[in-house]
Amino acid sequence: MNMDLARIAARIRSHPWVDDAQCGDGSVDAPGALVALNTEGVGALLRQGRAQLVDTFQVHVNSAGYAGAPLIWRLFDDMPMLTSPQQIDALLQSPLPRDASLLEEHQHDGQWTLALRIPLDLIYFPGHFPQAPILPGAVQVAWALAFATTRLGTPLRCHVIEALKFQQLLRPGDRADLTLRHDLERHKLHFAYRYGEKAYSSGRLAWSATS
Repeated sequence: MNMDLARIAARIRSHPWVDDAQCGDGSVDAPGALVALNTEGVGALLRQGRAQLVDTFQVHVNSAGYAGAPLIWRLFDDMPMLTSPQQIDALLQSPLPRDASLLEEHQHDGQWTLALRIPLDLIYFPGHFPQAPILPGAVQVAWALAFATTRLGTPLRCHVIEALKFQQLLRPGDRADLTLRHDLERHKLHFAYRYGEKAYSSGRLAWSATS
């Protein structure tokens, strides 16, 4: 590697799709970068997927004289608040996120509403689908069950999906409000993902009284 990490970060920041970039202190096996995408960058991610996006960034770095191992890339819409290069390296070595980012939540009359943001680097996107990242429906159901378990005391797994409707796609960087309501008498969980007037999905999950 004939570029120091500061120059690598500066080179990444020069790309028109990047709002900010930070590199660690080089203590990990392979160097890497945290990259905050701007609006154009998020659009490129939606159009072509993660693999092609990071290939574009790698070529951009290589063209400035980098000759080391391929970088580790982590993508964000806002740069994480980290105070040391060691924290950056730790994040680079951590697994990709499996859960939505919880921004806020409130409860009213037994119904919970959770404001969520879909991470750009969610682990499910490269496989669903490589060139058009979409949040799988199974993940939306699993998130609803997991959030309801800790707030409503419902089981983590359901026995029956009685109703399920997908109206619009949830994609990297999207915001969604998840509403959860437990029908105690019928042992059912009602959930819906929406944001303003935009309805993403909804469903009704059931389990037996002895579950």
